[in-house]
Amino acid sequence: MTFSASDDGDSPPATDRMMRILRWTFRRDGDAVVCELGLNLDDSAYELRVNPPPNTSPATTEQFDDAMTALQRHAAIERRLVKEGWLLEAFESERVSRHQ
Repeated sequence: MTFSASDDGDSPPATDRMMRILRWTFRRDGDAVVCELGLNLDDSAYELRVNPPPNTSPATTEQFDDAMTALQRHAAIERRLVKEGWLLEAFESERVSRHQ
């Protein structure tokens, strides 16, 4: 998933180059796990990206054919994180510019 925040003060990109990203940030003991959900570049699948704390494990990206399955997978990840002591710190829904 390749994107950049569109709120940098420059004129907004064309609407067809915009996409919405859902982002959840979980915290525990000063560490953060960030989960992001959005469409891939050709709008053919939903991508769920999990960015763990540095120096733990690499980021993962899973693809799903539909939003419901992607959200169910996110819910499973969230349940596991909460069970392990992580707290939901923030939820964002952001329009971002696609990089092609």
